Amino acid sequence: MKRALVDLALRSLDWIKKQSASLEAEVFLASGEDRGIELRNGVLESLQSVKSEGVGLRVLDGGRVGFASAGGMDLETVQGLYRKVAELMEHLEPDDKMGFPAAAKDFSPEEAFEASLWDDSLFGGRLEGWQRRLGAVQARVMGGDKRIRTVLRLGYGESRGEVVVANTRGVAAYERGSSATVGLSVLAAGKDEELQVGAAFQSSRRKADLDLDRLADDGARRATSLLDARKLPGGRRAVVIDPWVAGELLDLVAELLCADSVQRGKSMLAGRIGRRIGSELVTIVDDPKIAGGIASSVYDDEGCPTVRKTMVERGVLRDYFYDTYTANKDGRPSNASASRGSYRGIPGPAPSNLHMAAGSTSREKVIADTNDGILVLDILGMHMVDPVAGEISVGVSGIAIEGGRLTHAVKGCMISGNILELLGGIDMVGDDLTFYGALGSPTFRISEMTVA
Repeated sequence: MKRALVDLALRSLDWIKKQSASLEAEVFLASGEDRGIELRNGVLESLQSVKSEGVGLRVLDGGRVGFASAGGMDLETVQGLYRKVAELMEHLEPDDKMGFPAAAKDFSPEEAFEASLWDDSLFGGRLEGWQRRLGAVQARVMGGDKRIRTVLRLGYGESRGEVVVANTRGVAAYERGSSATVGLSVLAAGKDEELQVGAAFQSSRRKADLDLDRLADDGARRATSLLDARKLPGGRRAVVIDPWVAGELLDLVAELLCADSVQRGKSMLAGRIGRRIGSELVTIVDDPKIAGGIASSVYDDEGCPTVRKTMVERGVLRDYFYDTYTANKDGRPSNASASRGSYRGIPGPAPSNLHMAAGSTSREKVIADTNDGILVLDILGMHMVDPVAGEISVGVSGIAIEGGRLTHAVKGCMISGNILELLGGIDMVGDDLTFYGALGSPTFRISEMTVA
């Protein structure tokens, strides 16, 4: 399939150039398939299988860039898109920062890295075979803590796809990838029939790397750990962040680090390159080169070879995420962070495998060294944080820490402060770096925040 997709992209560009020698163009071809099985309360609810393919076309002429997309993948589809774009070009405003990247010199993908992104065993049998495996997960969950009432949802899915990005400046990048995902939600009941739902999921490039026993145990633990909760008295105390919820904080940081947000004045980190934004224990890395990483890639979605990037180094802001357009606006090279939701969209800067680097302290010691605090296991409202002011006021649930011991569940608390206060107050970082999807973090402690 690789040769056929690359040939189609190059033939499409040749045809476009014949329409006008002054034009630049980019063709984005994507094909993929997904399938999955889901159980509800132990009963098979759905079996799904979907295939898709499509083209996204960008045409650049005198600073004007037009875009169109369509399902299907053949030369006639590209020709139809070009005609649609051509009719619109004269009505578009020019922007001299628009452009396409040139082909990288002397770049050759590593075969071992490419192989780590693909699993030949996926789509190899009937999904119904997974009903038995999911049933074993349900039995493990139900066979443990007596407070667990049911497994509300349990599902498995797999996907694979191929992408080609080619442009008239010599880029002709091909990539393929696959993934497998399993997830569940568990209902537990405490005193006075108090109900609590816990969730867990895993995703991996390779099906064999999924640990179903750990999934079952994680879901059961999250459902039961917050039962019979009490409220903490208000005050300033340490806040220990579990890797499960740290992803929500990193998601906010990722938004602040995107160059388009910075350039639009929508990020409190604008103008802070080279300045301290966190404690010396905070190093945040974006690494699309992790072998088998769920968001790893050989190329970004403009066809630029990807690179590992240290975004925050020992608390100092070092870089933003750039695609070609935002890089041109800042007069610098792209750092290969272009991303698209699908062939239907245009690229914009985004992270890949974004994570906080692990420390050298065990999770157990982080807790043992905390006299008065809360281990946060759930957080609500991070999407409401103002990215310009960075003020945080979110709901949290977790477990109280008293005298270095986890004591009782806590609900109905609010933590408040500022994102820079949060990052600057990190005084312990665990060695337990854990990825959930494309975001990863170890356990870490913020020395003091307002908890009410």
